[in-house]
Amino acid sequence: MKKRKKVLIIKTGFSEFLDMGISTAVSLGDVLVCTSILHVYKNDQVTWVTSWKAHQLLQNNPFIDKLLIFGPDTFGEVGTKNYDILINLEKDIGICAFVSRIKAVKRYGFYFNPRKRDIDTYKTSTQFLLLGQENQREIKKTGFEILYDSIDQKWEGQGAILVRKHPGHPKYDIGFNYSVGKKWPTKAWPLAYWKKLESLLASRYTISWQQGHKNIKSYMRWLEQCRLIVTSDSLAQILAQAMGREVISLYGPTYYRRMHGVPQVTIIRSTLRCPHLPCYLPICKYHKFCMEFISPLKVAKTCERLLK
Repeated sequence: MKKRKKVLIIKTGFSEFLDMGISTAVSLGDVLVCTSILHVYKNDQVTWVTSWKAHQLLQNNPFIDKLLIFGPDTFGEVGTKNYDILINLEKDIGICAFVSRIKAVKRYGFYFNPRKRDIDTYKTSTQFLLLGQENQREIKKTGFEILYDSIDQKWEGQGAILVRKHPGHPKYDIGFNYSVGKKWPTKAWPLAYWKKLESLLASRYTISWQQGHKNIKSYMRWLEQCRLIVTSDSLAQILAQAMGREVISLYGPTYYRRMHGVPQVTIIRSTLRCPHLPCYLPICKYHKFCMEFISPLKVAKTCERLLK
């Protein structure tokens, strides 16, 4: 029998894999995206270090042997052990400096380079991740492809892994995930467009407007109750995809290639020919708002096609 490798994965969500920023607000979607690599290590002994807020997304995952919460005690524990593979997907300078001291045969992701006095990547081919995919518009790979490339693997359509002890059953045909976070309000599709979409679909389908978004458990229960989710670029698209739901993702100011090619995710892009896209601006500085260039009629027809 093949010996199980000892794998340490550090992904708290304080930084996003494809974004240069560091924040105290945890990116749950980014943590969930990174669970895709567990398909590679499903037969190994995996220890995953995450944040308290994100740990509920990783609980009960059969491919994680030990789930640890980020903090001094945890880093004291992992710092005394040897690993076959270490994967650090956080760009926090403190975490990167600590990672350099952990004993491991193979290393992937980010670390602190004392010569540069800055964060660096173990693979030169993934250097652009330090700036974020949005600053590298010429890159034609999806977010999942980039993630797999960073660990010397080829992405073959593996999605995120979310395990629910008591999964809900669909009671609505379509869920409208209309609300967006404070970081990028420009990702919001106009409310008038959501109402127009409802008028186009309500005679044939049951529709539910977003519920429970202030509580992650309630929010996941709502997503599970919908056969199809219509959303902008947000946590909902990866949560619903991991639940096996169909997803329509509306993209404007952010880079659609983050989710391009992911099973069960249909992307509808803004038709505005703006030379600044993807701009990642929280406030639009230009004459036209790109999310207004996504037609409710096109979204409605896509819903009809996916629900056949």
